[in-house]
Amino acid sequence: MVQLKFLCLFLAIMTIAVLDSNMAEANDCLSGKFSGPCWAWSGEECRRLCKEEGRVSGHCSASMKCWCEGC
Repeated sequence: MVQLKFLCLFLAIMTIAVLDSNMAEANDCLSGKFSGPCWAWSGEECRRLCKEEGRVSGHCSASMKCWCEGC
């Protein structure tokens, strides 16, 4: 019974974390100019291209995509 309570608590925390991260990226959109995978060392290029597109900034995601902020 105790294990079930811990499982429910864990699932509730994970659900909140996922929903919170989705809300943080709600104003982000994919870059139209960036091509190819967005690696960690591509971050500056991603930011520059997003600014050229009129966005605030940009960042590479874990899925290796360039996301522009402030869409």
